[in-house]
Amino acid sequence: MKALKIIGIVLGSIVLLVVIVVGVFWILMSRPSKIAAKVTPVVSSAQSAQSLDTKWSNFNTEVAAAQPDTKITVAITQEEVNSKVNEALKTTVLPDGLTVDNLNVNLVDGKIILSADVNYSVFSGNAGMEATVQVVDGKPTIDVSNIDMGALPIPQALKDQLKDLIPSNGLINMSDLGFDTQNISIVNGQMVISGVTK
Repeated sequence: MKALKIIGIVLGSIVLLVVIVVGVFWILMSRPSKIAAKVTPVVSSAQSAQSLDTKWSNFNTEVAAAQPDTKITVAITQEEVNSKVNEALKTTVLPDGLTVDNLNVNLVDGKIILSADVNYSVFSGNAGMEATVQVVDGKPTIDVSNIDMGALPIPQALKDQLKDLIPSNGLINMSDLGFDTQNISIVNGQMVISGVTK
């Protein structure tokens, strides 16, 4: 009889421990990402993605036709960026076990801020990413400064996989252009790229 009582106490303790762990995990999962909380929803559309393609094509044409040392500027909106990123996400091969949905990109105060619903293995929640754009050797590059999923700590493997989704050749492929980027400013929902032709 004593053995049954001890087994009952042990089983009861295990069940209580499991309930506590599940409760703590649920509380951590339900706390929103501080970065994602700053992101406002942006409508994606095929028209905005096409608008970005058209602007970029016109920019390429202008650079090709310009004399050396000609200043050229192109401005793209967060609606265009958001639409193009969401369009590209449909054909991007994600690492095994990783799904990304409901992606929103904001261009504010010198930063690219995005939020997305991320599922990775047993982790699921709203993730936020913050990045800055810098000019390195006349080319724009992106530097991810922070990734979070609320109070839930993100495994480094997931952080690395999310960072790896950013093209290694930079934010925008400008290697074929005769253009030196001098400045990139992000303000009021726009990214303005300016520089001079080579």
